[in-house]
Amino acid sequence: MVYNSVIPNFPMDKKIAFVKDYGAYVRVNNGLFECVVNKEVKWKLSPVELHSIVFLVNSSLSSEVVRLANENGVDLVFFYNHEPYAKLIPAKYGGSFKLWTMQLKSRKRKVEFARSFIHGKIHNQLVTLRYYEKKYGYDLNTKRLDELSTEVQFVESVEEVMTKEAEAARIYWRGVKSLLPKSLGFKGRRKRQSENIDVFNVALNIGYGMLRKIVWSAIVSVGLNPYIGFLHKFREGRPSLVFDLMEEFRSPFVDKPLIGMARERPDDVSEAREVYSLLSRINEEEIYTQARRLAKAIIEGVEYTPFMAK
Repeated sequence: MVYNSVIPNFPMDKKIAFVKDYGAYVRVNNGLFECVVNKEVKWKLSPVELHSIVFLVNSSLSSEVVRLANENGVDLVFFYNHEPYAKLIPAKYGGSFKLWTMQLKSRKRKVEFARSFIHGKIHNQLVTLRYYEKKYGYDLNTKRLDELSTEVQFVESVEEVMTKEAEAARIYWRGVKSLLPKSLGFKGRRKRQSENIDVFNVALNIGYGMLRKIVWSAIVSVGLNPYIGFLHKFREGRPSLVFDLMEEFRSPFVDKPLIGMARERPDDVSEAREVYSLLSRINEEEIYTQARRLAKAIIEGVEYTPFMAK
């Protein structure tokens, strides 16, 4: 993803502008938003083009930017250490206000969205394991994963979605276990940290933490409310929609690279620096694209298509 520029093709033909250089200054010049770094104009955009301006680092902006953003329904989003901490929403109805309202109304579509998230998740788990089946001739029970990715699309409740997801998880993590060196001591997925947790689970937890920050960033930046989810239940302070959208990306963006590292360089799995370095190449553009796709499905009432790895 390229910062200090825009992401095109946002729903309703709006763009997202990013500010990532320390000391950047965002101002208004002749009715346009300008991002300036050391007297160099990094981007210049009309307010009617923008959905939001996202500030990723310490920077500054003029009060005229706030006024012009409010008049044109442009959100101003602020991050610290890669997590959102503030968002200025225009007082006029539109933009995020409109999307949040539609998001609440779309709760009646929660089974539909839940099916899509888990269909994408199981498909991507299948792709990860099938790679090793084809390359090395293993039998990792991907046939059943293929069946589950189809079956989950026809269930009629979130509880049934979760049942299919749980069965797929058992098959998937058994497959992952068989791919890893025994020296890593991986016996299955463990989410909680403890003194006895194995190094591969620690690496997974680091990876999912990195992924969560990117998904959270994407959801907030496109105007969605991170606390209004469809698959994960509402709980005070819990970003349910972040966990919903994360499901599609866990296997292709975290698990698969770590499995490769474990097989080729098992000693590196226990080195946090190596894990961070490996996963720093997570494809952020794909995640932002999915967040925009989700926003479009909600606001236009169209079908949501999950991220499907190849």
